[in-house]
Amino acid sequence: MIVSGVLFLLGGLASCSSPASNSGDSSDGAGTSVALPLTSSSSSASATWVTLAMGHLDDPLDTFWQLVTLPAGGQRWALATPPGVASNGGLVLSVGAGASVLAGFEPSQDLLVSPLAESSDQGATWQQGVLPGGLARGPDALASSGGAAIALLRQAGGTVVQSGGGLAGWRVLVTESALARATSASGCGMEGLTAVGVTAGGTVGAPMVGSACAHGDGPGIFERSGTGWQSVGPVLPGVAGPTEVVRLLGTGRGATALVAAHSGGVADLIALWSDDGAQRWTVSSRLALAGGTVIATGSTADGGLVVTYRTTGRLAAAVIHQASLGWQNLAPPPAGTAAVVATPEGGFDALVSNLAVLEVYALGGGEWTHTQSLSVPIQYGSSG
Repeated sequence: MIVSGVLFLLGGLASCSSPASNSGDSSDGAGTSVALPLTSSSSSASATWVTLAMGHLDDPLDTFWQLVTLPAGGQRWALATPPGVASNGGLVLSVGAGASVLAGFEPSQDLLVSPLAESSDQGATWQQGVLPGGLARGPDALASSGGAAIALLRQAGGTVVQSGGGLAGWRVLVTESALARATSASGCGMEGLTAVGVTAGGTVGAPMVGSACAHGDGPGIFERSGTGWQSVGPVLPGVAGPTEVVRLLGTGRGATALVAAHSGGVADLIALWSDDGAQRWTVSSRLALAGGTVIATGSTADGGLVVTYRTTGRLAAAVIHQASLGWQNLAPPPAGTAAVVATPEGGFDALVSNLAVLEVYALGGGEWTHTQSLSVPIQYGSSG
């Protein structure tokens, strides 16, 4: 694997410092009203990628986030975590066209910036980079398109930066405070930035930002237009209270979003799709969480969304496709499931993190069947 000495240096700095929380849920730098789980997946016709925590999950110093992948036509999951950096803080993933993938390391312990690793061959080799600050803690704090990337940093309630090409030459696009003052955001009551994405169009596409809003009848989704930012979130029927953009994914024709809409102290999830560069949106039915907690989110190969959540003491999973606009409940996942993810062929696997072993279960005939045990080399104590 190709990794420069910069990554090894940053990993060394992170491995000899004080502990910090490694919970999959946090609102660092985003001011969000509902925790955003870092555990996430991205599925396409070529591969599925997943980030999840393994090791001793009750000990931040012995929790190590991993990147695993399943290629199209493959039957076995493989480890693809970029080497050389302590991953205690978490991993954020952005999957591009073909075999390209960009991974960002969340800050942990005394490491205040986020290393990056980019691969153009499905994780066989990696090139390195470094952000000018620490990634915000959310599954879509990083996005890439056309060789450039944008990232949501933790500074000042959320600061969006864009690379000048590759993983270098970062410059500030917008801050939370600047976006909150914009006329287009006046009806939002912005409480922080939660996600970034890139819509189709041009070499790089149009940068997008998702936020948490205290009020209004639509989600805080903003697209850069010229030198300013335009509100492009649709009206959500029956919504007048707080909303939060949980996922924001650029697509070849526009964008896909997952929004939490709050009412009476509980949240429902609503999926959104745009096929014309975020100008018009298709709005799904609601997935009622019934006071539960989202523990993982992901995309399907056909542009749908899959959610793993815990409610009334049990695990549940649901999937939605743009063609149906209705949520479909999957069979209750196995105990200990960290994420239910879509496979490239349209099936579903449940991933269970069992210390240094990843257990895989496949869904078939309404039942989960154990199909694989993947051993992950974890060096306990290496971050103390």
